[in-house]
Amino acid sequence: MVTRGEKKQAVKEIGEALKRHPVVAVATLQNLPSRHFNAMKKKLRGKAEVVVARTTLFTKAIGEARPELKGLESHFQGATALILTDLSPFKLYKLISQNKSKAPAKPGSIAPMDLIVPAGETNLPPGPVLSELKQAKIEAKIQGPKVVIVKDCLVAKKGEAIAEPVARALTKLGIEPMEIGLAVTAIWEKGTVYLPDVLAVDDAEVFKEISQAHLAALNLAVSAGFYEKEAIPLLVGKAYREAMAISEKTKLGEQTATPTEGAPAPPAPEGGQQ
Repeated sequence: MVTRGEKKQAVKEIGEALKRHPVVAVATLQNLPSRHFNAMKKKLRGKAEVVVARTTLFTKAIGEARPELKGLESHFQGATALILTDLSPFKLYKLISQNKSKAPAKPGSIAPMDLIVPAGETNLPPGPVLSELKQAKIEAKIQGPKVVIVKDCLVAKKGEAIAEPVARALTKLGIEPMEIGLAVTAIWEKGTVYLPDVLAVDDAEVFKEISQAHLAALNLAVSAGFYEKEAIPLLVGKAYREAMAISEKTKLGEQTATPTEGAPAPPAPEGGQQ
């Protein structure tokens, strides 16, 4: 049993740790095996400090050391860890998200996405497994020495609890739809609380959008004749092409112009009247 003195000391140490770093993240440890947690702590070593304690101790430490973090308390979910760092919230979230591993579904687990069993041949031999797949609403048949999934089958929608027959069937098929790792629920920096839907940035998509915006801005600058560093080479090229086009039209006009007054008349045809 933890004594009052030990609790007081723990609160003091948590408060000191909170003061050392400008960025504080909340992560839930629910359903996270200890070996995965220890592996994650290794990955974060030198980049972040991981503190695990009861939420009541976290609440007390925040109240005493950094009351501005009160907004994080509503994001405590069961077994909780605080991750303290000097990294930006987005870099920290990316680092944690990239260090997750696949895991089989368990009955009652929440589907992280629409779970679809694809059509095609399996490695399962004919037998009782056929009825197990049927219980999971997976259409299958025996074809030669193996079981074949007849068509793509949706077995659980995103956000739904995974039924026991579905979890069992997915495991037999070698499909691991779950991810194991620290689940960040919120990150605080300079008075702002960032949630996962904001932190989950797709770098490739952002780069694509920035490239498209840059190209659109460059096209607008050229169309408007705005002399900006990157637009000038394009504007000069455009001016050159327009000048060449005008020059060609001028030459063509000179070639097709009628003789002017005072110019010698063309010679009369032979045998014609004077």
